[in-house]
Amino acid sequence: MSLAHLPSAPAAHKLVLNSITEIANHLPTLDGTVASDADLEHYLNALYRLGRQRHTPNISPANTVFLQNLLQQQRPKNVLEIGSANGYSALRFWQVVRGWHARITTMDVSEPNIIESTHHFATTGADHDIELHFGNALQIMPNLPAAGFDFIFIDARKILTLDFFIRARRLVAENGLIVIDDVLKFKDKMHNLYDHLAREGVSYRIEHIVDDEDGVMLIG
Repeated sequence: MSLAHLPSAPAAHKLVLNSITEIANHLPTLDGTVASDADLEHYLNALYRLGRQRHTPNISPANTVFLQNLLQQQRPKNVLEIGSANGYSALRFWQVVRGWHARITTMDVSEPNIIESTHHFATTGADHDIELHFGNALQIMPNLPAAGFDFIFIDARKILTLDFFIRARRLVAENGLIVIDDVLKFKDKMHNLYDHLAREGVSYRIEHIVDDEDGVMLIG
């Protein structure tokens, strides 16, 4: 599908961009083959800056460094992300895990997000390694392979985090890791998650992200 025929995203951000074509015009031009390390970094930095102007909920630079280091330590073969937004975080994961040919599965309930993610994955050449699902994660996750993922990142609607986590436990492989974002900033929306973990005796640790005033929860 050409960019000219893609549906327009709603103009709800500070920087009003009415279509993926306008978004693409604010980003470096890539040829659609697998981007070099330098070109990918340049593209992602521009995408992050654009996302900040549009109030897109992307992971911060400090969180990016933390998660990329975690991926380097874990070296997962199959990564699952709940909540792709505009595809930025999945591409930051891919930036690392493509070094050992890992696969990424991600999903989002927003059609504009899916359209934009699709564009960024194709532009960088990541679409060969990233599987993108459009729909409600709570309906998609039960259809994914049990114990099929050794790294799961949950960063979607905060009030539903417990529901995502319960489904993620069936999907995480033995010795795999579940990572939940924003567990301090949005703790008021996750009380049922904390209660569930305590009730079930599930061990976890929270890593504070320097310069981000938040933290991520690690379970595994």
